Amino acid sequence: MARHRTAVRIGTLALLAGALVPLGAAPAGASPGCLDEEQPTAPVLPGLPPIVTADGCDDDTPPDTTLSASSTPNAAGLVNVSTMTFSVAPVVSDADAGPFALECKLTGPAQAHDWRACTSPVTYTGLPDAAAGSYVFQARSVDTGDAALNPDSPLIPGTVADTPDLDQTPATLTWGQDTKAPFVFVTQSAYDEDTPTQPVITTPSAPLRLNSSEAGSSFECTDNGVAVPCTPGRWELDQPGAGRHVVTARTIDRAGNASAWSEPVEFFVPTNLARTRGWKKALNKGYFRGDALSAHRRGTRLVLPRTQVGELRLVAPSGPRLGKVRIRVGRRAWHVVDLAGPKSALRQYVVIDRYSGIRTGRIVIETLGNKTVIIDAVVARPNTFPAAQ
Repeated sequence: MARHRTAVRIGTLALLAGALVPLGAAPAGASPGCLDEEQPTAPVLPGLPPIVTADGCDDDTPPDTTLSASSTPNAAGLVNVSTMTFSVAPVVSDADAGPFALECKLTGPAQAHDWRACTSPVTYTGLPDAAAGSYVFQARSVDTGDAALNPDSPLIPGTVADTPDLDQTPATLTWGQDTKAPFVFVTQSAYDEDTPTQPVITTPSAPLRLNSSEAGSSFECTDNGVAVPCTPGRWELDQPGAGRHVVTARTIDRAGNASAWSEPVEFFVPTNLARTRGWKKALNKGYFRGDALSAHRRGTRLVLPRTQVGELRLVAPSGPRLGKVRIRVGRRAWHVVDLAGPKSALRQYVVIDRYSGIRTGRIVIETLGNKTVIIDAVVARPNTFPAAQ
């Protein structure tokens, strides 16, 4: 009896299978609007499971994938953090209800892995620094409802191409990592034997040199607390104003890491003298700011505003036929400066050195005799200076 029932079932299945062959003769392909890959079934006999009656259709619209990162690489392809978190999600362009899953892959010098199931958000911590392009994170969505199915009927030759049920263009982010701050080096090339830590600058610009411990870094600079544009290598602060200048700098590497601000670099710019009664303007490219004042009558005076003086210098040309001037601060003693000497467009005469104490008052410059004198600029500053480095 058992053998008879089995034969009946086999014969019935064969009959149905033979009847189905013509239905599969025409290519089926993907059906527009197909959202899943289940094959149609029909019952055979009471008590028996249903059988596949035809090819199904292929859902040839896999899900897309969105990706966002906790840190976005900059123009150099770098981030300056060692932890990266990725938010990923499937995106469908049809009415497919899924279910969907996610797979992720990391390529790089550490924690690398091949495609594996993941859930959003995906976080990697403690990543070591690496060059731009060293890390690649990829995420793709998978239509798990269709991934395990084949739309072809097992009873007839396959006529439906089973297209991939996962995102063929994974969402990708490539980056490098640099978390270490660089070091900045600021060198002053101006030299002053009397005050090496705060030289007097008589050139049109103040020369400095900026260097970083990391190639390709940029720089930020301040002059007396005000931001000024600066460039790596030899850099000159153009036309600095009269008085004390304190310059600081820091360097920013290609990943955006900033160094600490440098130790301050100081220099001092003389005050250019303005023409007044009894003085004429003299022009010469070798003079400080290109001009100076000249007089040839005894007793011609130039009086500057009241100030506090710890060091006083006179900037003036020298020459064999030039005369003398005397200078004092307030009611203090006069100091005589002889401008006669080898011809030079610009010299610095130390009238009061930095060790003579502080005095306050108007600075008075007066000619002695009727020989021509030429005076150019004045350095008047307190006698407090930064320590030698």
